Amino acid sequence: MSDIYFASLDIGTSGVKVLVINQSGKIISKSYRVYPCEYPKPGWFEQDVITMWKMICEATKEAIYKFNIPAKNIKSLGISSQRGTFIPVDRDLKPLMNSIVWADARADRELDLILEDISKERYHEITGVYPSTIWAYPKMKWFIDNKKELFEKTFKILNGQEYFLSKLGAEELSTDPSSLTMNGMLEIDKLDWSKELCDIIGLPMDKLPAVGTPARMVGKISKQASNETGFYEGMPIAIGGGDQQCTAIGAGVVREGMAVVILGTGGAVVAHIDSRKKDENQKVVIGGSCIPGKWDMEGLQATGSSALTWWQQNFAADENNAADALGLNVFEIISLEASKSPPCSNGLIFFPFFQGQTTPNYDYSARGGFLGISFIHDKKDMMRAIMEGTVFELNMIKIAMEDVLQKEFCSLRVSGGGAKSNLWNQIQADIYGKPVERLEVPECASVGAAILGAYGCNYFSSIEEGADQMVNVAQTIEPIESNHKLYRKAYNIFEQAFTVLSKNNINKEIAEFQKIF
Repeated sequence: MSDIYFASLDIGTSGVKVLVINQSGKIISKSYRVYPCEYPKPGWFEQDVITMWKMICEATKEAIYKFNIPAKNIKSLGISSQRGTFIPVDRDLKPLMNSIVWADARADRELDLILEDISKERYHEITGVYPSTIWAYPKMKWFIDNKKELFEKTFKILNGQEYFLSKLGAEELSTDPSSLTMNGMLEIDKLDWSKELCDIIGLPMDKLPAVGTPARMVGKISKQASNETGFYEGMPIAIGGGDQQCTAIGAGVVREGMAVVILGTGGAVVAHIDSRKKDENQKVVIGGSCIPGKWDMEGLQATGSSALTWWQQNFAADENNAADALGLNVFEIISLEASKSPPCSNGLIFFPFFQGQTTPNYDYSARGGFLGISFIHDKKDMMRAIMEGTVFELNMIKIAMEDVLQKEFCSLRVSGGGAKSNLWNQIQADIYGKPVERLEVPECASVGAAILGAYGCNYFSSIEEGADQMVNVAQTIEPIESNHKLYRKAYNIFEQAFTVLSKNNINKEIAEFQKIF
């Protein structure tokens, strides 16, 4: 197998990453292209999938050029794609409009109307998720109610993965459960579309792609796709899965008790579970796994590392200038400066809720801020507090998930851009009070998609075998007990303060007040 390589496309919200990887998990080639987002009205978030396809083609050609090995040595292609984003297409599979992206917030009214026809409890019982405007379900109702002419012309409402698979040469329009968690309309026990929910919004089920198993071959690269992408004609392609589920596979999280903490533009904690767990308090998200017939448990963080990016863009002129002068990434400078502040940032606590709090409290009115700031605090404290506060929210998610699992995670791995920071990894270990594992290849969604593609095209006997062979731990970061004791106190203050603001509707009053401006 020394000459065998696998490829993946990670089709994210802001760009596409192409990876060529060998069977030992070593990156041979990679490329990246950014594509634009469109915001036609406040709260709306759309993308032009035709432009996205052009950027995908540019990225694949570059990756294959850099590969410098005959393209025929790449034996399979798997895809990771954003979830909860959908695009209506006609019978020729041409887009009828821009895709409506998962982060779009246009459907508040539609969610209220849906909840007149179904209780929150029944909705959660069916789907395993809490009712939310972040899911595609209320946005599909918006499309049906407000774009009636387009809806009548609609042949299928596709997620991004099915659309791009069809462009590559897939012979069927089908999806998989791992791609549908953020659609908010999956009947979780059956891992299939819910007819009850479709009937409520007037959506004929034949307008949705069939739900099949994850990680299966669906076709081969067509002649046209070969000309456009550079992949060789006839190369097998497979359904991969949703982005976070692919990340779990690419982090080696393939057994119950394991979890990966994703610290990217948005944050998440994803855990493998062998069976659907009871979540009587509706705290976490239960969805389909990339492993056929299994489930994932998930907690979502809206802001993630974006809070530190906000700081960098608005208050880090010195750090930006130093990074330019030294030829470094500015976040390396910020991390270095933040490390000069002691654990708990001299008592400064940061709320990272710039876009509300999702799992486990679902308080979309929550807002960010610093708590306890005084004249002793400086930029170093504020930068470290942002890093710590982001992890406090992830810890809130982790604890809620462990409550549902009814035991602590035995393995925690870290992924996403934040995992590149040694300081942020140590902060995670210290706050969680347990070791965290950093992986040799941090692009876990891309690695996961490659593993799924290889398995789907019969290069592994199981997904677990692929993960065991291709996912390698680079470093284990142990918690520092003295730091953990401090962080436990700070976390208790963080959690109590959030609870007071949320339970007493102060968050909601602040959010309503901000609408004036």
